[in-house]
Amino acid sequence: MTTRRVHTFCRICEPGCGLVADVRNEQVITLQPDKDHPIHKGFACHKGVHFLHVHNDPNRLDRPLRRTNPRHEELGNFVPIDWDDAVREIAEKLMDIRRRYGRNALAVYQGNPSAFNGTYYANAASLARGFDTRMRFSAGTQDTSAKYAASEAIYGASMAHPIPDLLHTDYFLCLGSNPLVSHMTLLHISDPMAKIRAVKKRGGTVLFVNPRRIESSGPDTGDVLQIKPDSDFYFLAAILHEIVFRIGYDRPAVEKHARNIDGLLDFVRGYPVERVTAATGIEADVIRQVADDFCAAPTASIYMATGVNQGRQGTLAYWMLNMISLFSGNLGRRGGNIYSRGMTDVVHNSKRKREDPFFRDSLGEVRTVGGDLPAARLPEYIANRDDPIRALIVISGNPLLSVGGAEGMRRALEDLELIVTIDLYRTVTGEMADYVLPATDWLEHEDVNFLNTMGVAMEPYVQYTPAVVPPRNDRRDDWWILSRIQQEMGVKTMLDSPDPNPLANADAAMRDAGLSLERLKEMPCQTAVLPEADPSHVFTIAVQHDDGLIDCCPAIFRRAYRTVEDILEELSNESPDQLKLITRRTLYMVNSWLHNLPILKQGAHQDNPLWMNPDDADRRGLVAGDDVIVHNRHGSIDAILAYDATLRPGVVAMTHGWGQSSARGLDVARRYPGVNVNRLSPNGKEGYDILSNQSHLTGINVEITRREPRSPR
Repeated sequence: MTTRRVHTFCRICEPGCGLVADVRNEQVITLQPDKDHPIHKGFACHKGVHFLHVHNDPNRLDRPLRRTNPRHEELGNFVPIDWDDAVREIAEKLMDIRRRYGRNALAVYQGNPSAFNGTYYANAASLARGFDTRMRFSAGTQDTSAKYAASEAIYGASMAHPIPDLLHTDYFLCLGSNPLVSHMTLLHISDPMAKIRAVKKRGGTVLFVNPRRIESSGPDTGDVLQIKPDSDFYFLAAILHEIVFRIGYDRPAVEKHARNIDGLLDFVRGYPVERVTAATGIEADVIRQVADDFCAAPTASIYMATGVNQGRQGTLAYWMLNMISLFSGNLGRRGGNIYSRGMTDVVHNSKRKREDPFFRDSLGEVRTVGGDLPAARLPEYIANRDDPIRALIVISGNPLLSVGGAEGMRRALEDLELIVTIDLYRTVTGEMADYVLPATDWLEHEDVNFLNTMGVAMEPYVQYTPAVVPPRNDRRDDWWILSRIQQEMGVKTMLDSPDPNPLANADAAMRDAGLSLERLKEMPCQTAVLPEADPSHVFTIAVQHDDGLIDCCPAIFRRAYRTVEDILEELSNESPDQLKLITRRTLYMVNSWLHNLPILKQGAHQDNPLWMNPDDADRRGLVAGDDVIVHNRHGSIDAILAYDATLRPGVVAMTHGWGQSSARGLDVARRYPGVNVNRLSPNGKEGYDILSNQSHLTGINVEITRREPRSPR
């Protein structure tokens, strides 16, 4: 009995770590880090290695299912249906709904895993056009759209993201990220903690800014500056104020690459360190010292992630971050923040179409970011009488858990005429669906690390993987499922070709790098290492404004100036007893998936506890293990209190992605359901940043009370 070895890569988070699979009789026997990989060199975290538990999970979907009972019943009854009948029935219902309500009666929601699926992501634009609807939503407005919107305004392209040059920097300022756990976002780098430790080893400085003393910090990396949640914008604005009004900057050098400098100075003038100390919880002298150290370092880089994005001012925080890099002389400089071209110039495809992206629709003035409307308003679009959504297709997503205001979302979904989910599992969203369609996992289809090559890779490379094993039973690729539905609707698709190739767009993109799929297949690990990033490409490639200049003070940001002042006043005058809820990433959950793996249900992580500083608990007469109610004006949830002395006093934390109690198709997740923290998040018009459609999911005001035992009947 022979065993063959297949070089492949993980598609759970952004590094795309190299893996090697041993296969016998078309079954994956082992999945291990690939020691031969030219970039990752044997590094992979436990999540990728444990993906074999997902692949072999008996709860995986194997065939299309059709619902037989009304959606208002919480648990669905489903029966198998063959593919031809499923896609025909779905297409007929979609066409009927659109005849009655118009083209925008169909909405599409795209989840996070689809971005790591090259066969889908490389064709996402054409698949979206095939459904011909403006009602597009995605998990992007739950995690990264703040950055996309900011870059579109500053650089003229939503995909222009100067990344910290961790391989050469002398000072790394890292906000709202826990690299040991999350492995970073919009920054693709192998073994990020090794790179961060290397900064310290070569005599540099690393400073984390976070409400919690995160696992990434320590003697071999750097300290944590514990900031109040949702105040990062003011911290960054004060640092920029120090640079431009006290430390000094090279104005001619900035003018060479940027415009609207005076507009920026006028704005930042309003945020000296003394004015932001109460809001941030950081003393003025400490902020000044950070600014001094950043500017005194031979090179300095700066980065922010989801912990900042998901606040109310993630877009403006990213604006300040980029201006700090520019005015300190570190933008476009080796060791500073640089643009990594990868295999092709993706910024051209994300160039801003107009200066003011807002338009009016049935809900008033809105915009799209990367084509997506704010997911926080999806329930309103469904309920809108003038132009209602009546059908929803969900691609590898779980909006019932991922979007704020779960109860409002559930009521809205109950009102739809048709829901179709495409996923590995029947999740809580799938439990409400009319059709649940089984997708392949990433061991079952060929792929290219398409996302990893698109401008944010510190160590750029491109890798091909064949399907490690054939799809089990009736599982199909996402692109195939959507194309079959569109075929039945009379839309031309890839499947009309006698030899459909979902990687054709990726193959074409490689030509700029002198590569092709066929060449990759012949290379060791099917991987080609691309040239090191050229720091000057920030200015020569990333900037896409017609005049070739960075906009230091985009006009669109003025829409938020009043909000900036209102939030500053609110934070500065808040009661010292006010508790702020943040999202805590753990090694045992990734968003709302990996929820069905017994191996990841360990200790306190079998549940979704409320983490609280012991001093905060003591002041409230609470102890670890207490049943508590976490509540605010948006909702209420029950949780078990657990101590976490690493939290800044006044801050509590819970993990995103729990709450699968009604997912009858998920045995483990239903046994350990936890609670959905997004029940406490605002939704609707107040639930997102108008500049970016980014949902407000962290730094949320809550109250905590002990839950009294229920009286026996």
